[in-house]
Amino acid sequence: MDLAIAVQAQKQTKRALFLSSLLHEPLFTLYTFVSVILYKDLHASAFQIALLTTLTPVSTILSFYWSTWSKGRLRRNLLGAGLLMRAPFLLVPWFDNVWVVIAAFVNYMLFYRAGMPSWMEILKRNMPAGKRERAFSFSAALGYAEGFILALAMGLILDRDPGCWKGLIVGATLVGLAGLIVQCRVPVVECEREERPTLRELVARPWRDSIELMRRRKDFATFQWGFMVSGFAIMLVRPVYPIFMVDDLGITHIQMAMAIAAAKGLGYVASSPLWSRSMERMPIHRVASLVSVAFALFPLLMLASKWALVWFYAAWFLYGVGQGGSHLVWSMSGPHFSEKEESSRYTGVGVVLAGLRGAVGPPLGTCLLGVWGALSTFAFSGLLFLGSGLYLFKASKKSLAANESKCI
Repeated sequence: MDLAIAVQAQKQTKRALFLSSLLHEPLFTLYTFVSVILYKDLHASAFQIALLTTLTPVSTILSFYWSTWSKGRLRRNLLGAGLLMRAPFLLVPWFDNVWVVIAAFVNYMLFYRAGMPSWMEILKRNMPAGKRERAFSFSAALGYAEGFILALAMGLILDRDPGCWKGLIVGATLVGLAGLIVQCRVPVVECEREERPTLRELVARPWRDSIELMRRRKDFATFQWGFMVSGFAIMLVRPVYPIFMVDDLGITHIQMAMAIAAAKGLGYVASSPLWSRSMERMPIHRVASLVSVAFALFPLLMLASKWALVWFYAAWFLYGVGQGGSHLVWSMSGPHFSEKEESSRYTGVGVVLAGLRGAVGPPLGTCLLGVWGALSTFAFSGLLFLGSGLYLFKASKKSLAANESKCI
């Protein structure tokens, strides 16, 4: 590719990354309100809300097949996933039905994950390593800061007029479609198209290719298994901390909003530049180990909040710090490990593992809460985080030693 064209493509990609992050955020912010909307406005049952919580991560496993079906068609994949993830929301205002809203948000997460491998591959092709991580981290922090402001504004609007959630969903959907147009205008050289797989190949190939990839690339497999344990620990406490906050700490809605929106958001935004610099200077395994350690402090500080509420806010601040690193490491792992190969397969492995831990973690966390109680479940989660951090740190030492031997 001509140097001038490459520089122009890099500028367009960077601009699209920032704009799409801002334009996609309104709908993503509304996703955080869906449980409240279902319960208060549509009178959903506890079973229906629990089903939404379970189906959302499980649906990401199905997104695994989208990349296989549309391999070599990056722009078409991105456009198709972007349209399909948003189209059902345009129907929501016409139906006062819990199941329609649940289906729309489950579909949203399915195709959100489905489009991710193609978008990461476009970033990889158009932006060099280093600049890519910095730009992605900054765009994510920008979106997170916007989400904090939107969450407060939407909360005030919904408190005054609960029925306006339909209008907010339609408005956020249209804004998100504008972001999709920005993404699809990014120049990209498509690979040679492959023949469409048969139904049997479509079902079997993603799993077969992922197993082969994990066997062939031990460094990638080590990263994924270490990150899997850390992500599983997060999923484990997800159904625990809301109950703990209400029953054990007696947290009010204002305190909850300040902790989750303000403290967590501040931790995410403040730490994003540090994580992007760490990705430039350290092996990805070591950065992931630091993410696990940051997350390990969350359940430990939640335990300490029984004695002083200041630790409750500190816990959410450190959760935001960990999430800032986790989002960057998870998203960039595909482009990082793929090197000269297409990154979609690598990102796809991360997607399906995220779905698996999301499917198993919350139900198991609920069981442990009933058997052990919140404090013991938090402690167990903290041990998993620390174990993941130690495993990934040891893997980073092996990675450094291997790189040094190659240089010699």
